[in-house]
Amino acid sequence: MNNIKFSVKIKEQDLFRFNLHHSYTSSQGILSVVLFVLLIAIWIMRFPLLSPLYRVFYPLIAIIFLLYIPMTLKLRVKTQMTQEVFQHPLTYEFVETGVKVSSPSTDEPAELPWEYVYKVSTWKDYLLIYSNRVNAYIIPKEDIQDVYDVAIDYIKNHVEDYKLQIK
Repeated sequence: MNNIKFSVKIKEQDLFRFNLHHSYTSSQGILSVVLFVLLIAIWIMRFPLLSPLYRVFYPLIAIIFLLYIPMTLKLRVKTQMTQEVFQHPLTYEFVETGVKVSSPSTDEPAELPWEYVYKVSTWKDYLLIYSNRVNAYIIPKEDIQDVYDVAIDYIKNHVEDYKLQIK
């Protein structure tokens, strides 16, 4: 099978969406949503008994629980996007030994051997190649439309089935 090579430019929106997805599928994200719902439920049920201060306090704290994660992620992503690696397109090459990733900002390409791929999944508009439970190469599908099907076939031939979550 021939090597597959393509380049993608990660945008701030791509990184933010990935981090938001990860946060809200983690225990911290789920807990923040549960606390928001609980505070609003208590506020609604106890509204007639609450003092004016608490009538404002409950929804305010609930909104803070809900918005804390996206706001901190937005700030973190803005900081990450200033890093040299995100200033240029990343070039991916699928080779027999693994996934090679290079950038004009690095001298040598990084390589993730196929046997060390944690999982490969598709989510919304992205192909995600995880190197561990949290970190992934984010590949926008729109950037690889011309090689997407071939790339998926290549991955399926090199990664164990139980690591694949491709839709």
